[in-house]
Amino acid sequence: MEQHLKDKYQQLLANLRRFKRIGVACSGGVDSTLLAYACCEALGPDRVVVLFADSCLLAADAGANVSRLVLRELPARVRFETIAIDALAEEEFTRNDETRCYLCKRRIYAALFSRLKELGIEHLCDGTNCDDLGQDRPGLKAIAEMRVVTPLVEAGYRKTDVRETAAAIGLPNARQPSNSCLATRIEANKTITDAGLREIESLERFLHDRGFAGCRVRPREQLIILEVRAADLARITDPLERQAIVSFFQQNGFSSVVVDLSGRSD
Repeated sequence: MEQHLKDKYQQLLANLRRFKRIGVACSGGVDSTLLAYACCEALGPDRVVVLFADSCLLAADAGANVSRLVLRELPARVRFETIAIDALAEEEFTRNDETRCYLCKRRIYAALFSRLKELGIEHLCDGTNCDDLGQDRPGLKAIAEMRVVTPLVEAGYRKTDVRETAAAIGLPNARQPSNSCLATRIEANKTITDAGLREIESLERFLHDRGFAGCRVRPREQLIILEVRAADLARITDPLERQAIVSFFQQNGFSSVVVDLSGRSD
């Protein structure tokens, strides 16, 4: 690990040591996994509770994947719990307007705080990093309002810092593409339904199985917009690959298939 990353990691550990006990909102992504790892190192695993919020907004195997990751990469004594969230219970959320992400984050973190209160733990932290602050993320408002601790921001971590540190430590998801909930693929102001979420999950799984990790599919009536990593743009336009993909989506009711040529960078 380069010296500037060593210094940043030591600052992260020092900042975390101000807490007696802490909860970590862990999605299984590299940011929250590194944070959970650092919390265990700074405080000891007996003083850390890792919480995963599971809901229909995630792929069906998300909970099992996070559980395996935590059990494999974090100390055996760390407490890990899955908290079930009924994401579609509130009409304010399912109507899918500009408040969607804010409402979702409030609901999730309220549930996590409730569980931590039962365990006698006051503080919850999450894996927000400095790059997130410059993006359009309404959920950041909820994080600030609920006083969720953001240790990676406090220590000055950018996404590249997180990935390089995670790789140096040996975390297996250091290069894992970023992900977001399935609701982010749905057109604004179109009602979020479980059927719609499951359709998106199925369509993305097809691309994942063909090696397009980190892809997104965005249904728009009979049009489907595909987003893949920049490194995969050449492969997705290969004639044989293109033919297989177009055929699949046409069989699933989409007459037009387009690819976002900007390419995903994460």
